[in-house]
Amino acid sequence: MRNLLFLLFFVGNSFISCAQTLHLILASDYENKDFGMISLKDEEMVGTMFNKIGSQIGYNVQTVYINKNTKDGFTGSAVRNAINDTSIHSTDIVIFYYSGFGTYSAKSTLPSLQLNNNSLLSFDKYTLLPLDDVAGALQAKGIRLGMVMADCRDKITTRYPTPIPRNTIVKEDQTKEILKKLFLGESCRILKIASAQKGKPAFAIQRNSVFTYSLTEAFEDMLYVKNLKEVSLDNLLVRINKITKAFIPEYTGLSKVPISCRVAPPRPAARAAR
Repeated sequence: MRNLLFLLFFVGNSFISCAQTLHLILASDYENKDFGMISLKDEEMVGTMFNKIGSQIGYNVQTVYINKNTKDGFTGSAVRNAINDTSIHSTDIVIFYYSGFGTYSAKSTLPSLQLNNNSLLSFDKYTLLPLDDVAGALQAKGIRLGMVMADCRDKITTRYPTPIPRNTIVKEDQTKEILKKLFLGESCRILKIASAQKGKPAFAIQRNSVFTYSLTEAFEDMLYVKNLKEVSLDNLLVRINKITKAFIPEYTGLSKVPISCRVAPPRPAARAAR
């Protein structure tokens, strides 16, 4: 009997360890005096949304928080440790979401995250971590799907969004089918998104940022599609831009990089013919 209980315990633990996981990494500068409360609200909205998504697609949700009060602080090393965690497997989904300030370099269309500098040998207050580096680290792990998002606002608007009119009469709830197609229908992809295009303002409303509001609304809107053929990550981006443009006419759209797959393994060297 004792051996049987041990066997059941071992099998159960093995099953749990092999379960597919949605890793949610939330880096939030919520102590910033100008935009801190907005970052905190953004983090709450994104966390709630992806926890619901994980339950609908049958994935366990594992959340890692990166801020000034966590073990490694709001730093680049904290981000790298979370991305390089050995618990992330090839069958998993990783969502990285950053809420704070960002800086664009001359070469990149995506921002570098402005994080605290924890180096004792430097007098610089901040260190920059390119969003491309975060995506590259996930790409190298060969995960099923990665979404790397940076919400770098720098301007507050007093305008408020108009709620999206939706057809609330749904003959059949297709939430699970829609979300499974959205997250599991396109394997091996890394989606890189920033809240605004290079050189353009990233807006925030009083309660949260425009990008995060539009992101959550776009996901909700996707659940009301009449045809599953409309469900795709590309159409999700179209919806985000459309929602934002509805109440910020001067908005120029997301900064995004074409969705890419994992790095192909190097080919073996061809033998020279004798």
